[in-house]
Amino acid sequence: MKARRLLALALALGACGGTALTPRDGGDASIHGDGDATGGDTAADVPQPGGYTLPEFPGGNEFYIQLPPSFSPFLPLMGEEATREPPGFYDPSSAYLFSYGFIWWLTGTPDLSTTALRTNLRNYYAGVCPSSTATATLDDPAPADADAGAGVLVARRAGTLDTGTCFGNPVGTATLDVSTYDCPDHTAVIVLVSPQPASSPVWTELRAIRDGFNCW
Repeated sequence: MKARRLLALALALGACGGTALTPRDGGDASIHGDGDATGGDTAADVPQPGGYTLPEFPGGNEFYIQLPPSFSPFLPLMGEEATREPPGFYDPSSAYLFSYGFIWWLTGTPDLSTTALRTNLRNYYAGVCPSSTATATLDDPAPADADAGAGVLVARRAGTLDTGTCFGNPVGTATLDVSTYDCPDHTAVIVLVSPQPASSPVWTELRAIRDGFNCW
């Protein structure tokens, strides 16, 4: 599965002269902090300033890229992205097809308005899938009534995503769950995506990953 994901993104990025995503292994992948070393124990043992934790799917894959990505270089985002993908993400017969989460770990002062987030998501998926017909909707935010560790939940928005196809598979209309957080040194945007109904076990797992987010 990991090789397939890398191949699909390498093709998308290669068309733009970019570089494929770089996965990190196992337990270290869930902990990210400024100055942590890939393959080392420092990040796992001592959280570095300006970092976060985000749970993973057991047996799933994680990928990291710099923002803005080469497949959508015009996105007004600076920082990093990390994905959390379950087994079955590419399997058309699996309930986990195109069901995953990712975090935008942002620097600077990004525009987090509903309009800006909607536009950024549409342009992001137009590039990563790729899909010339990608569309995204996003509702006004629900009141923030929770926090995640040192990262205060600012707003949570619901929406939909239509790409037609993505990573070589037909994909139905997916639900979007977009949460924004104010962390001490970064802004975090966590996006959950799945075509499954909100009552499905898939969404229970996705929300658990989102709610396990912590930053410092």
